[in-house]
Amino acid sequence: MPDETKPGSASPAPQPPSPTPQQPDRGRGHPAMAEEMDSAKWTLPPIVPLLISMAAVAIVVGLIVFVNRPRPSASGSMGKVIAAEQAGAVIVAIHVKFDNLTEKPLWIRNINSELQTADGKIYKDIAAPAVDVDRYLTAFPQLAEGKVDPLKEELKIPSRTSHEGMSIFSYPVDKAGFDARKSLSIRIEFYDRGAMVLKQ
Repeated sequence: MPDETKPGSASPAPQPPSPTPQQPDRGRGHPAMAEEMDSAKWTLPPIVPLLISMAAVAIVVGLIVFVNRPRPSASGSMGKVIAAEQAGAVIVAIHVKFDNLTEKPLWIRNINSELQTADGKIYKDIAAPAVDVDRYLTAFPQLAEGKVDPLKEELKIPSRTSHEGMSIFSYPVDKAGFDARKSLSIRIEFYDRGAMVLKQ
């Protein structure tokens, strides 16, 4: 039997649907946390392009270092080394020959040497001034063997030329100790260029 509504009674009004809570809009720069955690979109760059770019940078840096590497200013060798004993010391004439390898003149700034004796002791000295060389050669005639012009500070060596000269040094050892030396080197420093070190 059909339902009968009682007179005077009203049917209840339908309830409106409850609104669903909306997520706040964070803008394009702020993805939702669910998207950030659940998706694989936000990852590191691929490894192969990264390795290729690193290799390219390393090659460029290597080329720059190679092109700008310091080049030797001069090369040469030690020739005669003549020693004369003097009251507990030894006076030494060292002959050198070297080539200017640059396209510009070289100017000698200073000349020094280093002696290492058989017992490992090291003695250093600065070359005697060029004006005193003749005095040394007069006092010790054996040093004048194969005499060449003295090397001196401010001496100009033209571009792409060879030069030969000698320097006088003194060390606080006797001649026997000098003759039994472990090593002897001479260092010629130039203005605005790398030094040349010759060793025997």
